[in-house]
Amino acid sequence: MMQLPKHELLLVSLSVLIGLVVLPCLNAFAPPDSALHVSTFTLSLYGKYLTYAVLALGVNLLWGYTGLLSLGQCLFFSLGGYCLGMSMMMNISGLGQYHEAIPDFMVFLEFPVRFPETAGLPPHWIPFKHFWFAALMVVLVPAGVACLFGWLAFRSRIKGVYFSILSQALTYAACLMFFRNDFTFGGNNGLTDFKFLLGTPSLQPCEIPNPASFIAELKEGKDDVSRFLWSQVTPASQKGLSDLLIAGKTASAEALLAGEINRILASGTLYDERRFSAVALPPDIKLLLGQNPRDTGMLKLNRVLMELAFPHQVVKKAFTGYVVNDPPTKRALYVCSGLLLLLTYLFCRWLTSTKFGLIQRAVRDSENRVLFSGYATANFKLFVFVIAAVIAGLGGALFVPQVGIINPSEMGADKSIEAVIWVAVGGRGNLLGPILGAIGVNSLKSYATHSFAEQWPYILGGLFVFVTLFMPKGLIGLPQQFRGLWRKVRPGTDANNPSTVEIKPENTLSQ
Repeated sequence: MMQLPKHELLLVSLSVLIGLVVLPCLNAFAPPDSALHVSTFTLSLYGKYLTYAVLALGVNLLWGYTGLLSLGQCLFFSLGGYCLGMSMMMNISGLGQYHEAIPDFMVFLEFPVRFPETAGLPPHWIPFKHFWFAALMVVLVPAGVACLFGWLAFRSRIKGVYFSILSQALTYAACLMFFRNDFTFGGNNGLTDFKFLLGTPSLQPCEIPNPASFIAELKEGKDDVSRFLWSQVTPASQKGLSDLLIAGKTASAEALLAGEINRILASGTLYDERRFSAVALPPDIKLLLGQNPRDTGMLKLNRVLMELAFPHQVVKKAFTGYVVNDPPTKRALYVCSGLLLLLTYLFCRWLTSTKFGLIQRAVRDSENRVLFSGYATANFKLFVFVIAAVIAGLGGALFVPQVGIINPSEMGADKSIEAVIWVAVGGRGNLLGPILGAIGVNSLKSYATHSFAEQWPYILGGLFVFVTLFMPKGLIGLPQQFRGLWRKVRPGTDANNPSTVEIKPENTLSQ
């Protein structure tokens, strides 16, 4: 059974208390003008650091414990981010610049012409309407790419610097693919302008019980709301709705009607005092109207107004999703990032403390000896490589909603090299070191890129050189390094006396 050392348990417990309890409480309950208040922006920034720490743990599992220096881990980080980003783009609910059901970049790049049978939506995007599918892909896509690449690399016995170069080539090739506009993932701009998570207030076709009756009511225009809505439907769609009903294509008419109504609801405020004079509005809705909400708040309010104006034509639905930019959502995402980091740390601690972990370190120290002992090292390396990819993908999935964008630059080779530097600065071969390195270096980056933007690459490179030369065990190894120096300079101790030199037994696989 895994048991943490007392000092490590104390440090982890204190970090969990401060990070997952104190900081969210200071954001939620401390007044904004208080010195103790933690802003939502700051909390999201910390959440981004935590996702980077998750990525660093995966890099450390490969490099620090297995001896595999991969320079392509940010590819898997970005793939996880793209999978969740696609799900959120499907919930944009017509709130983009073009007020269409598909993302703006698809309208701009004329995807409706390329994919007319799906109204401009590429077929492989359609399953991402379901959050459960996107969550599954966050794990399976990075794992699948890592499994294929790792199997080809390890069965060919590629290792050392050649493996590093090959992994860097993989992420560079993927980066070039994602930069292409025709690759259907947003090209250079990527995915951004997220609105909702885990749901949308938009009207779904299945939420119109009787589309023929609803269309007839809108055409008749017996009330101001019906007349307004029908006047906002484009002439082409008005004719299309009539033709579809005549042809008996009720499902197609239902989908077209829902799309038109969603476009209208996302284009502006539905409420007008004269228009809704005959509709009884609850006090809470009147209060919301007085706040004059915009964007996501406007869409949520418009959906409720539709339900009140057409109680028999529109299904009443409580919005069960979350607005991505709301402070409570940002706070929840931060807490999820902290929990993911904690679970990843505990998993890595357990894995490295098992017999598998001993073989990991043996592969790192002398792979030939492990081979001669009868172990298939390629299988062990492949398993660790896939696990590290999944860890990176999970971190990337939580990175995207907190930062608000994912584009091909996040999978660039320079990003993966930065992740290696985090691990080196924090201390590889130690599970707390990468966390310390990722949070510390990115905190320094946030300050340096603001004050010394052009000098940051030189600062980062100098930091890596300094750590390599003078701090081989990273920040986490400084106490041990200082103790060693103290023993050398302590009076009465002869560092050159053989009798005082500690002799450590050589690590063997049998141990």
